[in-house]
Amino acid sequence: MIGRYRKEVKKTKRNAMIKEAKVIDYDKSGRARIFVGLRDSDEFFSPYSYLTYELMNPGVAKYIDTWESNIPLDDEIAIDIFTEEDTPNDEKHRIRTAVKRHHAEAIIAKRKELKRKTFSGLLWILAGAFIFAIKFIFKLYNTLSVSTLMDIICWMFIWDGTETLLTERRSLKRSLIKSYRLMNAKVHVRKYSKKIQREYGIGEFEEEEDE
Repeated sequence: MIGRYRKEVKKTKRNAMIKEAKVIDYDKSGRARIFVGLRDSDEFFSPYSYLTYELMNPGVAKYIDTWESNIPLDDEIAIDIFTEEDTPNDEKHRIRTAVKRHHAEAIIAKRKELKRKTFSGLLWILAGAFIFAIKFIFKLYNTLSVSTLMDIICWMFIWDGTETLLTERRSLKRSLIKSYRLMNAKVHVRKYSKKIQREYGIGEFEEEEDE
């Protein structure tokens, strides 16, 4: 059964849809492009945000993060936002500010988490080393059962601390880099072109429904 699934997974490498999903569109400056389609600029913002503290719509933020995960980590990013109606310059500025603010706040949170992981990882390793030293005191009294128990606790602490420092912090650093490049992404806000409108039936499709 497992062998059959492995063969199926290998076949997916030649799947046309997977090949298409790997394709990344780059702009003239070499930035990887993320495309976002909205009816109007208001859809970009969380319904709970307000003018003095505007946040991205969680659905839009998750969509951008999902698209970003397929882009190589070394590539810069451009976010192309298309709306059905013209967007005033002040609205464009609101959107760019919201993008920067959303990912700036994510960076702050991830930096705090990175410090916490570093501290806890070192603390576990030091605790394990301390228990390892205490173990020799018990060995002097030939308490084998206690020494064995101390060995187990010692290596458990050291293992957890090492995993936190080497694995969890690495994953968090990668996520931090992603948030940083999204915060510095070039954001374009423009109206759908006539070609795109015809392709997706925007405008004419709605008029037919009204009739």
